[in-house]
Amino acid sequence: MDALSSGSCQELPVRTTQDIHPDLEPDMASSESAGQDNKPTESHAEQSEAEDNHAEPECVTIDWAEAKKKKKKKKKKRSNRPKSKRGKNKPTGFEEYYVDAPITPEEYANEQEIYDVRMEDAILRYQKNRRIESERREVFLKYLQYGGVDIGPKMFSGLDQRELNGLDSEQILLARGQTSIAQERSDLTIDFNAVVKGYLTSYFPFYFNPENDDMVKLATVTIRNFLSYLLYHDVVPEYKDNIDAARTSCDIATQELWKNQQFTSKGPGDFNTACSTLFGGVFYDHYVEDDQWSNSKDDTVRMTNEVARKVVKFALAGAGTDRQAFKFQELANGNALRAMRVEDIDGFEVTDIIFPDAETKEFYQVHAGDLHPIGRLLGKVYRDPGKPEIDLSPDERGEWVQGPAPAGEFEFFLEENLLRLCYPGMKVLTSVWELNCGVHYFDEILNTYCSIYTVLCNDLMIGWKEPKTLHEIGGEEEDETDEDEGQPSKEEIGNGKPVEEVL
Repeated sequence: MDALSSGSCQELPVRTTQDIHPDLEPDMASSESAGQDNKPTESHAEQSEAEDNHAEPECVTIDWAEAKKKKKKKKKKRSNRPKSKRGKNKPTGFEEYYVDAPITPEEYANEQEIYDVRMEDAILRYQKNRRIESERREVFLKYLQYGGVDIGPKMFSGLDQRELNGLDSEQILLARGQTSIAQERSDLTIDFNAVVKGYLTSYFPFYFNPENDDMVKLATVTIRNFLSYLLYHDVVPEYKDNIDAARTSCDIATQELWKNQQFTSKGPGDFNTACSTLFGGVFYDHYVEDDQWSNSKDDTVRMTNEVARKVVKFALAGAGTDRQAFKFQELANGNALRAMRVEDIDGFEVTDIIFPDAETKEFYQVHAGDLHPIGRLLGKVYRDPGKPEIDLSPDERGEWVQGPAPAGEFEFFLEENLLRLCYPGMKVLTSVWELNCGVHYFDEILNTYCSIYTVLCNDLMIGWKEPKTLHEIGGEEEDETDEDEGQPSKEEIGNGKPVEEVL
């Protein structure tokens, strides 16, 4: 074994067919051996051993080191094309630092002639110059539809390949376009900023319900990219300032939309939940001792009354004023604590945020390490312009008309992790309650809007068609009847009569 593993050459005896069958001719022996290469040799074992004594073995040299070498696999030739040209990783035009390539004076002059006609041409060329994926396309087309652009295939615009071969690139682009602007809307004044604010702050969160920050940026970056395209190509120079304002609105929405989604899902916080559980609100009487009436399909952990009392007491002791704490203790000892809901409002608008100071954090760490430190959130009355007006009596309505509507300011206690999601101008739709000790709390959060929240009627006009009177519908039916008189019916054509004869 040592000699074999050393890699040196060894001489081994090898018997030929001529040695085994000496009476055969050389040609026959070679052909026979060729035909029996794949057959078993056990049947000739005895004969081979007998004749092996009379024939001298032939020595063949075998290089064991060479036999151990494995054949190398041939490497596949890599494509010379970069990854950006292979399909999936191809640039989309929506990268963070992407800019359109410089244009020549001739191209600029040509674009001025094109864009001077209609905004529709700019939309078609923008879609042609960007690789818009399915999710991004859906967001972008909804934005166009919200702004009054008709989306979908054009009527009577289907062309086969033979017809397309006879058109130039400009005509093919117009023929294959999926967006168009109705003639009666082409002369209307455009407000890019209002459309952006209405779409991103009102329509987009409700229709798409973004689940993460990437989904929010998908919408804001796409719309901002389109607005930048309009500025770069000087499509509508008279709206330059308005487009700049719309781009700023996209930046604001990028920062605020995802905070709104998180605040809605994580709110209203421990303190407000505790007050709602103890004094009145959505969580009042939801918890049953020992959880005897728990829903097997609802795994939500409900706050017990004991925990709720602890949360409220430590919040008033750590973040409340001395007057609020003494008043609360006095009413609680006399079992006189009451809560009243603030009427004629839809929620509150955030005006200021006060985070817990170092002293408050130390107080919680020493005396209640299992609770979150409490800060304060200042707000004012908010009424949603997108909702119906408040139902008032004639006398109350007259007071509102003669003077300003009732207003108020609130001070809420809120945990630090939720305070980081708030910002001045945030609108929170919820019910607000006031304790008779001067403390306010809010209930379950229904919705949260941005600081640039704008309500438009554009979403109501999506898919709208101009109505027709019954007289017009009847007239059309009569006209169709008159035109059909004297024409062959389907039954007559199907009875075997030639078309030419019937006509």
